[in-house]
Amino acid sequence: MSNFESLSRDRFEVLNRLLSSSEILKAVAHNETNFLDLKEPDADSIVYNRIFPHRFIPKTSEEKKTYITISLGNFRPSGSSFKGGVVTFTVLTHQDLFRTDYGCLRVDYIIQKISELFNQTRGLGIGKAEFIDSDEVSLNTDYHGMYIKYKVVDFN
Repeated sequence: MSNFESLSRDRFEVLNRLLSSSEILKAVAHNETNFLDLKEPDADSIVYNRIFPHRFIPKTSEEKKTYITISLGNFRPSGSSFKGGVVTFTVLTHQDLFRTDYGCLRVDYIIQKISELFNQTRGLGIGKAEFIDSDEVSLNTDYHGMYIKYKVVDFN
């Protein structure tokens, strides 16, 4: 039987790692195409407003925004002493906010920064986070984006 005592700790480790990136904070907080040239927002104002440590966005907003949701799931036994799971990041932005001054789309920029923070890095579980999947996603007619998934292994 799997022991999930580390689930909450892991979830907030993932969240804190996202919040440590000034580039990600600027990309989700500022709607302007030159978001990197703007002031870094306070991380506390981003959590539960633009970055959510769960897989859903609680309510819709009339304001155009960019969001990141975090999902931990798909846990499975991996031998007798370990469990494997998947961390999924979903990046969504209003279609009017896709364009940037940096030669890439806002969603692509954020996914790249998430990859730099998590792919083949330690700190979640006992091994390195391993990229397993990514694809585009559309929430509705206005919000579109991408998800990216990483496999992690932890003690039971």
